[in-house]
Amino acid sequence: MVERSVELLKKGETFNLKALEHININIGPVGLAYHGILHEVRSVVKGGKLFSAVYVEGLYGTGKTLALRRAVHDILSGPGKEEFDKVIPIYFYLGEMDFALLRGFKNYVEDVKAYVKGGGELLVRPNIMGWREDWEKRLPVLEEILKTASEVEKRYKDEATKEVLGFFDILRELNKMGYYPLLVFDEFERVIYTGDGLKSEVGRRALATFASNYLELTRGHIYRGVFVISTTRPIKELVTMAVNEKRPHITFIFEQLGLSLDKPWDFPMVRGHIVYDLTIPLSWDEKHLGDLAREYGLPLDQNVIRLLSIVLPTPRAIVQIDIKVRSYLGGAPQVVSLKEFYNVVKHGITGFVERLKKERVDGKPVVGAGALWHERFLKLLENGYFFVHYNTYDKVAEVLEIEATDLQKARQKVSQLMRKLSELGLYEAVGTGEYRLNPYILAHALGIDRLPDGSPAEIEEVLRKVKDVVIRARRKQR
Repeated sequence: MVERSVELLKKGETFNLKALEHININIGPVGLAYHGILHEVRSVVKGGKLFSAVYVEGLYGTGKTLALRRAVHDILSGPGKEEFDKVIPIYFYLGEMDFALLRGFKNYVEDVKAYVKGGGELLVRPNIMGWREDWEKRLPVLEEILKTASEVEKRYKDEATKEVLGFFDILRELNKMGYYPLLVFDEFERVIYTGDGLKSEVGRRALATFASNYLELTRGHIYRGVFVISTTRPIKELVTMAVNEKRPHITFIFEQLGLSLDKPWDFPMVRGHIVYDLTIPLSWDEKHLGDLAREYGLPLDQNVIRLLSIVLPTPRAIVQIDIKVRSYLGGAPQVVSLKEFYNVVKHGITGFVERLKKERVDGKPVVGAGALWHERFLKLLENGYFFVHYNTYDKVAEVLEIEATDLQKARQKVSQLMRKLSELGLYEAVGTGEYRLNPYILAHALGIDRLPDGSPAEIEEVLRKVKDVVIRARRKQR
């Protein structure tokens, strides 16, 4: 039972339909997102409102994709599916496609057709939910819409404009046929921040066109139905990060829109008048993570759950720990203590430190000659200090064997050390005298495939983010 549960929880986009139906969707904030989406779709179908825009936000691994996919699946094939029989989901898994929406829609219909006519009973692609028989009655509608696509395409000479406005025309055609589109944009951060979902110049120009029409979309002026968008961080923050990191795709898009990179807040999708009907933050606290661990028999000590709630509060982290512990312990069931947790992540963290010692910023080494910070950093983690609070400074001084004439001076030395570790990007200041291990480092050490913001978890990416912290700290000191 435990093995099966862990396998089900590892990645929301890889669950087959049977697993999707059997998972407990009501644990933590995932249940709020799931029920919130169903409520908004139901309100539109029953005529309570013409349109709803739903915004779902949470770090990578918090269950956004699980909530979206389960909601779409139950709309199509759940116990109350009859009330949603006029809803047609269009699910775009944005990181795995180009941002060419009309082309993406045509590919989506072909995927549905292959699923229905191929007779498969299990999920083939992550953007197709619902059982075969529930798609059979919708497929003729999609095929009829496809026939109009060629006429729609003739209306627009510019390829990027066609991909966006032509797709909007398709949504309105569905309305004319009596159906409500449920448009889902999953992993938008892989478009706006990492650029993974911008695979061509047409895709990049299409995003600029889409952004220009975003206000109309969120206000329901494009079509009747529901629009759901999910992302790891606020879109404004992701745009700012992309600008600060000088990512080529964001420079191109700003040029297309005639915007200055000095004013990322002018990007059309983040202006103050963009308002969503429902905003759902997926924030996991210690209780939620504990409930998850107990539900699926994941043997984690409460101290481990507590540190995760502070450093990397995601279900993905909990599952990854369990997987690595089973490998580390040879499959033996055992409650994972803080010490065992450190042993699980030790290899990834020490490997990162060794790489960081070789890095340079502005021609100067990150680690100066004779510096001891890396040794103290590792000793802190070895003793369970993934989170350091000012109330524990005296204990930290004892663990690190800091010499001082009195306790007050020892605490001052610990405070200075923690500020230094935060300037090196190893810890993050989260309050006055409070520091947590950099979540990016922990995600990399756990072997999670993406960092909390959705960027790849390769060591080069983590090093780049840490070095950015060092650069900012050194500039402040000038």
